[in-house]
Amino acid sequence: MELAALLDRKQVEAQEMFPHYFERYKTDGVEHNMYIGSSIANDRNFNELYLSNLRLWQLQVMCDMENKYYALKPKLPVKLDVASLILVYSTSLAIRFRMDEKRFDVDGTYNARYEIIKKRIDKSYIKGTNERLTQKGKLAIVYSQRKDEKEYMRYIKFLKSKGYFTNNIEIVELEGLQGVTGLKAIRAEILYTKDTKSERTYTYEDLMEELKS
Repeated sequence: MELAALLDRKQVEAQEMFPHYFERYKTDGVEHNMYIGSSIANDRNFNELYLSNLRLWQLQVMCDMENKYYALKPKLPVKLDVASLILVYSTSLAIRFRMDEKRFDVDGTYNARYEIIKKRIDKSYIKGTNERLTQKGKLAIVYSQRKDEKEYMRYIKFLKSKGYFTNNIEIVELEGLQGVTGLKAIRAEILYTKDTKSERTYTYEDLMEELKS
């Protein structure tokens, strides 16, 4: 699948920022998990800047994948729509490698909230409406902490100036998910272009330089 190949190719670049666990798996779409932290690469000093760069990288790659599909869609025998979704989880998690399934998994009942959210957010609704969170042409970013909202709004505004998003950006509150409440989401409309995106990946340093100017 061309979208999966694009993600895998870009992942090589992301690993150079800071070593992290990345897992892409087959569903009815292209899904992936990423875990980053000091315990993953004990020989490297971890800094929050690495997390910021990885988050900015992920946003750009998700938009690139959407644009790739936009270019491919006219040639496909079945015209399907796609919707992109990111779950931001800033709380520390314990993960372990499951030998039986050859994959990483979140460990312990303490982290059950994360698993509930991850499994159910793609079916979630905007609070007080019958409107689904996920919509074609929009990237949804789900979070629960105010600091994550402020951080991602900076990324979105920066990438909008680089031609990744339109001015259609909103913040919405989600209906509760099986005992999990307080989730919100940023929805940003992706700017589709016929031109291939630049191979350059913008970093947190680029964002800071633009804020200074």
